[in-house]
Amino acid sequence: MPNSAARSTPSAAAALRPIRFLHRGAVVEVDGLAPSTTVLAWLREHAHCTGTKEGCNEGDCGACTVVVAERAAAAPGGAGATVVGELQLRPVNACLRLLPTLDGKALLTVEDLRAIAGGALHPVQQALVECHGSQCGFCTPGIAMTMAATYEQHCEAASRPTRQQLADALAGNLCRCTGYRPILDAGQRMFELPPARLDTASIAAALRALAQDPPLAYAAVDPAFGGLRRFDAPRTLAALAALRLERPEARLLAGATDIALWSNKGLRDLGDLIDLGEVGELERIESRDGELEIGAGASLEDAWAALARRVPELAEVWLRFAGPPVRHAGTMGGNVANGSPIGDSAPVLIALGAQIVLQRGSRERSMPLEDFYV
Repeated sequence: MPNSAARSTPSAAAALRPIRFLHRGAVVEVDGLAPSTTVLAWLREHAHCTGTKEGCNEGDCGACTVVVAERAAAAPGGAGATVVGELQLRPVNACLRLLPTLDGKALLTVEDLRAIAGGALHPVQQALVECHGSQCGFCTPGIAMTMAATYEQHCEAASRPTRQQLADALAGNLCRCTGYRPILDAGQRMFELPPARLDTASIAAALRALAQDPPLAYAAVDPAFGGLRRFDAPRTLAALAALRLERPEARLLAGATDIALWSNKGLRDLGDLIDLGEVGELERIESRDGELEIGAGASLEDAWAALARRVPELAEVWLRFAGPPVRHAGTMGGNVANGSPIGDSAPVLIALGAQIVLQRGSRERSMPLEDFYV
């Protein structure tokens, strides 16, 4: 790999700036932390918000589940997300989310729930207390945040989830103590309590202000490996293609559900990163000429939701593909491109006759998906 200092020489076209996002009602600026810092590490070690727990540190247990909010208008996908007012809400694993990917978004954690309820226990929390939905309590903060997203989803739709729908929503949250029955009881009870809704208008206003910032170009020294590591988040496909040509040695980042493990568990140097998460063109899911076009940056949740609408038999595959926090973060393009033997998208897509479109600079070519692997 080339020398990291040479690799990270900033482009003259993109001035470096701090990471800026909304947390606990205020805009936070982060500078000086390595781009590979996870949201979980920042919360516990730097923000000193220790409600979010580290369980497995690999996206399996859900103890670290948080909710990330962004403007619905800025997210062209969203078929599987919860849309409340102007916001799109997604429960994700804080242990797999790299901190720079929060730029321009809002981070909601278990510490926010009482504030949402005006200082009282949030209906989610009160229901868990009443239904004995917590024993050791280590997994409870993540469960509470998944339930909070579900609460907002169904309150917005004026609906009530079935126990099976609650179980599906909580499939990414493991609990060794309760056997889940009292948690599902709490999931039903929370809708019977006095309502407490998220103030989406104030968050949306803050996010509109953050959207005026230029695309994120961030760099900081990684003390584990020495030298600068850079993180760029272009906002258009053209800018992404140009940046990829400019820095071909940089690693492309989408949902980080694999890459974060290289750092968390493998202790690998991720090098410079180019984030696909701000490129709206890559998140689109469109029907055109009888075919379904899924952008490489569309989340697994959105992509599988779209596939299941066209082929209802795939609903069972969708619900068994990882847990919701992983599906909301991971992307269909990433799942296909990494070629993992446990990447469940490829066999289904090949059976459906899928084609992929590859781009380098301004050049494009397409091929059957099966040819991509041989």
